[in-house]
Amino acid sequence: MCNSMVAYPLRLRNRAVALRMRAMHIEKHVVLAAAPDEAWAVVVDFASWFCHAADMGAIKPGARIQFSWEDGTTRAAVFEDVDVPRFLAFRWLPFARDEHGDPIPRPQARVEITLTAVDEGSEMHVVERRLDGALAGAIA
Repeated sequence: MCNSMVAYPLRLRNRAVALRMRAMHIEKHVVLAAAPDEAWAVVVDFASWFCHAADMGAIKPGARIQFSWEDGTTRAAVFEDVDVPRFLAFRWLPFARDEHGDPIPRPQARVEITLTAVDEGSEMHVVERRLDGALAGAIA
C-alpha cells in the first residue's frame, strides 16, 4: 500500500489538500553583529533586506506600510505592536496587487520580529503565522 501524501509531490495532489498541508508558520533566527539599538535601524529599513521599497510613515500601532518588489507586486500591512528596539509586529492585508494594480488574494498573516541582546550582538527572531480562518479562506 502506498501513502499518497508521501509518494506524490504536493503539486500533483488535490489543491485543497495541498493548501491544508502548507506550513502554518515560518520561523527564522539570525544573529546580527550590532546591539539591539543599532540593529533596530536595519530591521525597520525593510528595503535593505526584505523588499525593493517600503513606503511607511511612523512605525506605530495602526500605521500602514506598503511593500513593493522589483516585479511590480505590492502588498500592504498594518503595524500592530511596536516596542522599540525590541519588538515589531505587523499584519498582512488579505491581498497583494500585481504590476497592473489588480488584486491577488493572499492569506492574512501576522509577522513578529524580536531583537534580543546576545554576546555576539543581537539575535533577530522572525515568525510569520497565518491568522485563524486564513487557511479556510485560501481554500475556498
